[in-house]
Amino acid sequence: MARPFTATDDDILRAAAKVMQRRGPDAFAMAEVAAEVGLSRAAIILRFKSTHDLKVTLLTKMVERFAEALAALPQSPSGDNLLRVAAFIGNHVGSREGSAKYFANYFTTNARDRELFELERLRGEVLRQAISKVMPQVVIDHDSAVTAFRSHLSGSIIAWLGNDEPDSCRHVVLRTREWLRLAGIAFSEELVEELSAPKTARTRKRASP
Repeated sequence: MARPFTATDDDILRAAAKVMQRRGPDAFAMAEVAAEVGLSRAAIILRFKSTHDLKVTLLTKMVERFAEALAALPQSPSGDNLLRVAAFIGNHVGSREGSAKYFANYFTTNARDRELFELERLRGEVLRQAISKVMPQVVIDHDSAVTAFRSHLSGSIIAWLGNDEPDSCRHVVLRTREWLRLAGIAFSEELVEELSAPKTARTRKRASP
């Protein structure tokens, strides 16, 4: 007789991450996670108690991975390293549907839930610190420049939701090129071309030894 399928907590969290990317945090549902991983809803509740607990566990791990990935980027102040942060954020954006729901429901969902609000605050602080490390000297004070660049990234993602560009990373990188020009920060056009190349080309480059 075939053994019944069992899933680890990591299997469940990977399935939950796929659902989160598709649906956004507001429409995140335990039943869809169960269907994704091939377990019953009851089996997942035995591990994670509730949809809220599963969401908090998933988002906590996502913030940890977000911080680790940003820390792995080059850390010296330069326009090129700001471009690398922008490309990272562009690649980090989920589907248009999930991203649109995230922005639409941010204040009605996260702001009412202390745990979710704190996780989002922590992710924002991680990003702020990463930008601060690579922000070169400009005509305005350092903290204002960091805030302006964070606002640029958020605005670029929102702008991507309303245009025809299929690739969020390409969109954010090309808009960042214009931001750097406006700020008078030097950068490499070759790096812009590399980071804004078609997604298949970027994937091959990351996979190559």
